[in-house]
Amino acid sequence: MSSKMLNNNYFNLNKEILFLFSLYITLLISFFYGENSTGGAILDYNNQKVITAKFVSSFKETLLNYDNFSTRHSPILLIILSFLEKLFLSDLLIRIIHLHFCLLLPYFFYQILKVKFSGVDKTILFLITGLIFLSPTFRTLAIWPDSRILGLTFFTLSILYFLKFKKENKFNYVIINIVTCAISAYISPNFAVFSLFFLYNYIKIYKFISKKIFITCFINFVISVPAIYYIFILDINFLNKTAATNFDNNDRIFFNNIFNDVLITFSLIFFYLLPFLIENIVKYLKIFKLTNLFSSIFIFLLCINFFDYNYSYSGGGIFFKTSNFFFNNNYLFYIIGFISILIFLPFLKNNKDNLLIFILVLINNPQYTIYHKYFDPFLLIMFFSLFNFDLSLKEKKIKNFYLVYSYFLTFLIISNLKYLWTT
Repeated sequence: MSSKMLNNNYFNLNKEILFLFSLYITLLISFFYGENSTGGAILDYNNQKVITAKFVSSFKETLLNYDNFSTRHSPILLIILSFLEKLFLSDLLIRIIHLHFCLLLPYFFYQILKVKFSGVDKTILFLITGLIFLSPTFRTLAIWPDSRILGLTFFTLSILYFLKFKKENKFNYVIINIVTCAISAYISPNFAVFSLFFLYNYIKIYKFISKKIFITCFINFVISVPAIYYIFILDINFLNKTAATNFDNNDRIFFNNIFNDVLITFSLIFFYLLPFLIENIVKYLKIFKLTNLFSSIFIFLLCINFFDYNYSYSGGGIFFKTSNFFFNNNYLFYIIGFISILIFLPFLKNNKDNLLIFILVLINNPQYTIYHKYFDPFLLIMFFSLFNFDLSLKEKKIKNFYLVYSYFLTFLIISNLKYLWTT
């Protein structure tokens, strides 16, 4: 390699590191100004602090009566925070430690991109990684400790080892994948459903009746025993809580209306996919084929016929909230919902893994309320890791990401302005 090439590589690396460092600085600034772009993070954190204090003063009693508190978050993060408080660390220092631990999320995501897109210019991979720093959920929940981002961090690590396994076929990667996925589920239980996706793929490779599948299932079972015992045997079912405002206690919390989930999820997937479709980073499939048109119309009409998501309960995603806020009806949301189904359905029909992932994305949030923050930056990570899209990254340049960055930066600014306007 010539000295000129080495100098160019060194210069590019310095630019990439400086770029990510600049994004990190914005996160630190937001930390000291108390960014709360998801709207409820500070309130949630302060409510959790009450429970954390109880873990400090009476650990066993709090653990065995955890379902009496008005939270549906796993106790794991609160237990970790209580241990840090026992070390007499200040709240500020605990939050700084949490923020820097959360930086593992973009790091793991970058490692995923390196494994999956090994032939792509690393500058492009840095640009995709940098989008994590524009996520309102990542920024806010890194600043105000919450189980969602911590769980997503370990889930992203589990995806990394799954992709490493697919590339190198080493069984020790399977073990690491299982363990890290389990850790993510203990921190944020919604990630537990994705163990089915990993198991399905392992069975495809090793066959159902095999020693390695037996070991895989056995490890999954052993790891899940404490959770099963805690929730079902001791009957400490903290999951049976709702985050909805004005919620009618007579309504069913879990899987209240699957048609709500389908239409809102399609619309949120479209929101995150849109800038990549415009820049042809993700390539369209044949959306105007007659079979796709008829299938999309059928699913859409079925969903709107049964759609009854209550705006007063909060949540519903950006398009649902925008439609109701500006027009006091669902019409705009329905239009976008149909477009979302029309565009994304071919990706599901053409790939069984995509269909399975979509189903798991649906059931990973079984409760009535569907908040945008549950999909941010979760879907972005899924697009470039587990979902199988026709991606064109090798020929892309920095200029192809101007619109992508403008799009997500606008969303971040709107999220902050919306919070500031309502407080």
